[in-house]
Amino acid sequence: MKGKSKKMHCPQQQRFHASGENANWITPFLLPLFRSALFIIVGLLFVVISKETFEQATQWWSVVCVFCNIVTIILLAIIFKKEGTSYKEIIAFQKGEKNLKETLLIVVMMLILGIGGMYGFGFLIYGYVPVTMVQPIPVWIAAVNIILLPISVVFAELPLYFGYSLRKIEQITNNKFLAIGYPVFFYALQHSFIPLIFDFQHILFRFLSFLPLMIVLGIIYYKNKKLSQLMVGHAVLDVATAVQILIISIFPVLFEIMKSMTK
Repeated sequence: MKGKSKKMHCPQQQRFHASGENANWITPFLLPLFRSALFIIVGLLFVVISKETFEQATQWWSVVCVFCNIVTIILLAIIFKKEGTSYKEIIAFQKGEKNLKETLLIVVMMLILGIGGMYGFGFLIYGYVPVTMVQPIPVWIAAVNIILLPISVVFAELPLYFGYSLRKIEQITNNKFLAIGYPVFFYALQHSFIPLIFDFQHILFRFLSFLPLMIVLGIIYYKNKKLSQLMVGHAVLDVATAVQILIISIFPVLFEIMKSMTK
């Protein structure tokens, strides 16, 4: 009995590792690249179709983001099915888990790192915090975004970068630094193109703002493999952003005040 107990594994974990042995080894490396490329392509198409400048198009970043997230979720679902796994297994949520304290700590930590990164690198690079991410849009779209943005983000980003790519790269290379570093780099990089502005300062600011948070999240996930906690924390950040956009959309004068403070 003692010998047998050592060989017992979680069925979900067995299935995931089994599917990893037969999966195309290049997919975990391509998907993080795909996200950045997707935002660039969709951003370019939006500017061409809307006939707006890149600067004008920045107010629609949340709409572009939701669209890219939906495309990503569909692609992930296809890949998961092909490899014999599912979203449920990737997220690895277990009913009855008593992790409320851990989750709350992660949420607080993400808020501190997320807001700290934006303000810290904003002042370091610009001398102020850009207001690009909280521009007014039609109120009804802003209201819908409070639901669509957080949900689409957490099911597109974390399952791709950590739940899939990090775990697969670890299986393929057996190198924890590459397994963490590769997805983390591209996770931070994708934010450089949300919204899409071909300006070096903007790209650098967005990348550096999210890099500390992504590094910490990558390490946390590598150690405990609990994606659901990170998803809750990320959703809180996204809801906070969506609420700000809604408030600014209802009271556009607030945006003008914020904008004047950056001059």
